[in-house]
Amino acid sequence: MAKLTCYDGVNCIGGNKLLLESNSEKLFFDFGQNMGEEGRFYEEFIKPKTVAGIYERAQLGFLPPLPDLYRPDLVSSLCDPWVSIETSSIGDVAGVLVSHAHVDHIGSLPFLRTDIPVMCSPMTAAITKALQDTGKDGSEYCHYVERTDDGEGGLSKPGYSKNPLNSRPYCLSESPGEGLCDFWNTPPASRQINPSQLTCGTKCGDMPVRAFPVDHSIYGATAWAVETDAGWVVYTGDLRMHGVSGDLTRQFAIEASKLNPVALIIEGTRITNDSQFTEDDVREAVLAEVRGASALVVADFGARNLERLLTFLDVAREVGRKLVMMPSDLYMLKAMALASGKQKIPEMDRDWVSIYRKYAGTEPKWSKNLIEEHSSMLVDARDIHANQSSFICCFGFFDINELAYVRPEPGSIWIVSNCEPFCEEMEIDRRRMMNWLDRYQMRLVGSEEEVRFHVSGHASRSDLKEIVETIRPKTLIPVHNEHPEEYLDMVGDLCKVVMPQRSVPIPIGG
Repeated sequence: MAKLTCYDGVNCIGGNKLLLESNSEKLFFDFGQNMGEEGRFYEEFIKPKTVAGIYERAQLGFLPPLPDLYRPDLVSSLCDPWVSIETSSIGDVAGVLVSHAHVDHIGSLPFLRTDIPVMCSPMTAAITKALQDTGKDGSEYCHYVERTDDGEGGLSKPGYSKNPLNSRPYCLSESPGEGLCDFWNTPPASRQINPSQLTCGTKCGDMPVRAFPVDHSIYGATAWAVETDAGWVVYTGDLRMHGVSGDLTRQFAIEASKLNPVALIIEGTRITNDSQFTEDDVREAVLAEVRGASALVVADFGARNLERLLTFLDVAREVGRKLVMMPSDLYMLKAMALASGKQKIPEMDRDWVSIYRKYAGTEPKWSKNLIEEHSSMLVDARDIHANQSSFICCFGFFDINELAYVRPEPGSIWIVSNCEPFCEEMEIDRRRMMNWLDRYQMRLVGSEEEVRFHVSGHASRSDLKEIVETIRPKTLIPVHNEHPEEYLDMVGDLCKVVMPQRSVPIPIGG
């Protein structure tokens, strides 16, 4: 009999690590980072010690207690990660079906054994590699360096010259183009990559799988269906119906219903919310504010939210300003263009886009190459300061100290166009940001009351109900949800609703 074990993503938002078993086959739906849980223990200046590998994450319960699931080179002889923890073996794992490239769904992939394939859309693969290439935390989503013992039990990376990056096996839901394959094997820095091949398939182990593109706040989002010995099991990942590509989600629900699924594993981030703001609403709200700004405009939104980027670009054109992007944003866009499928990636119009060059002592190879290629599009803090009413700058919280160099004039605004703080650390960050804005007399736009400046990546209550009513599963299992009990009232008359418990197997079928 098939069974599902939710090792994370239960009664919380994110961190999904969902083990599906059928006969002797095993796979995971996502293997994310539970940022809320980790935020209870860590912050900017308190991080797990890399010298000890996975030790702290295992001890604090961030990783399922399955020792043979993880890279042996991330286990330090300094300390046993599983001391005083009840563990079990998992054996062979056919793969991880990744829904999309947000960290709460992929953040723990780097710790997995490197023989376990990752299955995802080509777009998700492109975004994930760009995240690794441009990231500062060293997350090895796609390529990795095997750690060595330093002689005293600690782990370290071997040197660049003789130790190239190795590739984790990726199997895509559609055939990758030649450009994506070349990008996959292109090193972002001095360390070379051992070339590998991106494959394409419709099975995970011996289990048939189907991938369905859906709409979310990041391109490439995918819902999955797996044929088990009990019947088809469907996993939504994160999705919405009110986005620009909402028809993808509707089509997924129709196609999934044809499978007569025995179980539907569904998110419910906004199950208590039925607001229906759209990207057009955001555009109109942003346009009104930018028209009224006499000096600098800063656009603060999720780095991989392409729809929001295009909204601000459209506004910039309409008011006669240039949109200023970070090199990492352009690098991401170029990667996404290599995987463009149902969601097309537009070319950035050089007449309306500039690239911001920070003052920095050293430049990583990927950034240096990008800057050389697009030198005619570069601006720096002096250019922005001298022509403040001519730009909309795409800065986020971690770019906040650029204000000291740009020196905004009175009449400048900072538009927050992303989700509101949902944890104490984010609240602290917001207060730090306000200190910067107060220092330069910038007005904050997009407070909690001004939700029209952001559109959620998650389906509303009524849309979730429509998805369930369309698919009509025999059993519904809510994850990625702080209020899973809401499904009992909403669709309890349509199907059996099972409340998951962390690490407790749920029988499927029978």
